[in-house]
Amino acid sequence: MTDHTTFAKFLQPKSVTIIGASPQAGSPRNALVKNLLKHGFKGAVYPVSASNPEIEGLKAYKTVAELPEVPDVALVITPAHTVAGVIAECGQKGIRNAVVFSSGFEEVEGGQENARQLAEAARKHDVAVVGPNCNGFWSVRQGTIMTFSGAALNIETINHAPVAVLSQSGALAGAIGNSLNTGGMGLAYIVSVGNETCLDVLDAASAVIEQDDVRVVLLYLEGLDDASRMLKIAQRARERGVQIVALKTGRSAVGQDATASHTGKIASSHAVYAAVFEQAGIIEVDSIAEMMNAVEVLAFMRDPRDSQDPKGGVSVLSASGGAGALLADHSSERGITMAEFDALTVEKLDTILPAFARKTNPIDLTGQVNTSADMLKDACEAVVADPRTEAVIVQFASTVRRHLVANAGVFKALATQVPVVLSIMGEAIEPEMRKDFREAGVLICSDPSAAMNALSLLYRRRDAMRLPALPQRQGLPARTVSNDWSDMMRFCEDSGVTPAPWVVLGSDERAAQACSHLTYPLVVKALPSEAEHKTEMGLVKLRVGSPEEVDALAVQFRQRMGKPQAGILVQEMVGDGVEVVLSCLRNADFGPVISIGTGGVAIELYRDVAYLSLPVSEEQVLAALRKLKLWTLLQGFRGKPAADVEALASAAVRFGDLFLASAEVREFEINPVMVKKRGEGLAAVDALVTTGAPGAH
Repeated sequence: MTDHTTFAKFLQPKSVTIIGASPQAGSPRNALVKNLLKHGFKGAVYPVSASNPEIEGLKAYKTVAELPEVPDVALVITPAHTVAGVIAECGQKGIRNAVVFSSGFEEVEGGQENARQLAEAARKHDVAVVGPNCNGFWSVRQGTIMTFSGAALNIETINHAPVAVLSQSGALAGAIGNSLNTGGMGLAYIVSVGNETCLDVLDAASAVIEQDDVRVVLLYLEGLDDASRMLKIAQRARERGVQIVALKTGRSAVGQDATASHTGKIASSHAVYAAVFEQAGIIEVDSIAEMMNAVEVLAFMRDPRDSQDPKGGVSVLSASGGAGALLADHSSERGITMAEFDALTVEKLDTILPAFARKTNPIDLTGQVNTSADMLKDACEAVVADPRTEAVIVQFASTVRRHLVANAGVFKALATQVPVVLSIMGEAIEPEMRKDFREAGVLICSDPSAAMNALSLLYRRRDAMRLPALPQRQGLPARTVSNDWSDMMRFCEDSGVTPAPWVVLGSDERAAQACSHLTYPLVVKALPSEAEHKTEMGLVKLRVGSPEEVDALAVQFRQRMGKPQAGILVQEMVGDGVEVVLSCLRNADFGPVISIGTGGVAIELYRDVAYLSLPVSEEQVLAALRKLKLWTLLQGFRGKPAADVEALASAAVRFGDLFLASAEVREFEINPVMVKKRGEGLAAVDALVTTGAPGAH
């Protein structure tokens, strides 16, 4: 980790040294020098080369020690086995920031020792290192292009826009930057982090969100360590009005190794990433194309107006009734409400539109929009004046250019009040016109679906910016828990999930005496520590009505398991309730997470489960539950009483806090938790614990 001040030197250096620079045209060692000189860097550039006195017209120095000042950043491009020594020289000179471009580290067989030596040199000599095996930095406003990338070298002018690209792929970082520039949008920063031997992409994110010329941060991710840091970074981004957009590879990964619980088996890497992105208010996209679209929307457009009216939403004006109907469909599919105009707006529209035009949302302007000079302008202004209008889509069907030119000022003025999207079909609009509208906050789309997708992004950003602050609670005292049934049930009880009355029947005990305090009918089953998949093995029997039947089942189950001395669990039957799974696990990328969802034996079939990074608040738990099918059951389905959702949310918070205090527990699943009717609390029916060394994943 490094602080924002240190990392800022990477983004706005006043002087740079290039260690390993070369005059050889076409080589990466030469391209590093050329990119700095080409794009207007105003600071000093000091090549270091043992064999060349001059490179690209600049005096070269034989060693780092000979440099005439202490540069802010060192760019290192020397053979892998020399890099640790170079970092030591930088530290001795007083250079505190270095970007290592060299390859030959973790990414190749035998490179681990080079990586270890690099990390040790960086730590010992107090040098913040980005890389190795990276493509470096672009800092556009300052003209500091510290990369050998041909993407930068082939661009004559890099446009400045409030967008930062942070990538674990160097090639993709340059390609995204190039696409943003050629698409007429531009960017502010690129950070390619390479192998992340010392600093990682989240270190970069924590610094980039503090920059005054960033409104959108694009993250290209392959995997993270301690990814729960994203939540604090995203909260700080929200405080600064910065939206993070993430593209995560590995979505096809199926589950994790060494998981014992049901939720552990379905907690694929991407399932957890997607859930925690949402928890953090990070917008996830599925492709580079979606990422580019997100930039065009989020970097240049305002949020929807907050009507605070249940009848508020998007207003659609269309020259095509069919296209208007499509937009209404797309609105419904994306969960965006259509505004219901107030009476005053309808009266205004009556005076503006022909009698046969549709005056309700979506408005059908009819073909007369092409012959009436002010109809489009007047209708748009009337709709935006309605306080229920949160955003506007204008759908064109023909003669697009004429309308765009004639009403450019109107659309731009409206965009100072609400987002304005112009959806066109059948006519290409040149990049310069698109750019002109875009910079005024007006988006031009070529398809009704794309228009509604754009508004969906804006609504998602508005929702993200409203997320509550992260819960701040003092940790509970450290505790231990084993897979012993008594121990697990104490943990459940402490979490607010009351265990069903139970007894473990020993091999030399009889039910008549051991179960005398229990109320029949009972459940008889193998202990979780004895058999993980009890149901599949026929080791669960419900509605057992007598002590004799309990004894017979105990003998049968021990024989089936081949464990004649095994204890057999006997529980009272729990009455009506909604079956829920509550589980905590230490995820390889995220650290501790909690999952909650539809429980029972069908959990792996329905996969109706939400994940949250710990710790959580009751508000976060309830928000996650509302997005599940389970929520319908909890509210009371087909005449059933509403379940005790408040007790469930409270227990989830407490369960997560206790899990955080139990460092040796890798997974703890309670399945099912029976959520009784409101006011009656919860019951634990079954549980499973897996332990391991603290800090193990």
